[in-house]
Amino acid sequence: MEELDKRRKSKVPIRKLPEPVEWLLRNATGQQLDYLDRMAKSEEFRTFVNFVGKFKDHNVYEIYRYKAASADDLAYFRAGKVGEVAGLDGIILACQGAGEEIARRRRMREVDHGTV
Repeated sequence: MEELDKRRKSKVPIRKLPEPVEWLLRNATGQQLDYLDRMAKSEEFRTFVNFVGKFKDHNVYEIYRYKAASADDLAYFRAGKVGEVAGLDGIILACQGAGEEIARRRRMREVDHGTV
């Protein structure tokens, strides 16, 4: 049974980054990408992700506790909270994707200079 598991190849899903995260990575300077990459590779990154998770949970509880004056009021409030969470998730994804963007730029530079 164990041998069978070793022979199986896991399928790696193709990851598509959200458009705002792609924009961030494409428009970041080299120094900004280096910072994001170092942040993602640091031992404390998991702590940062957990901290962001607590904030996301807090936003969910705020939506449930919000005393809306109308359905529209609740919808606007909820949309704002969803945007906050999406922004924080985007920062985490940008940190995780910075290394790939650095490598992509390095490959593009090598192709442009004919060193490949």
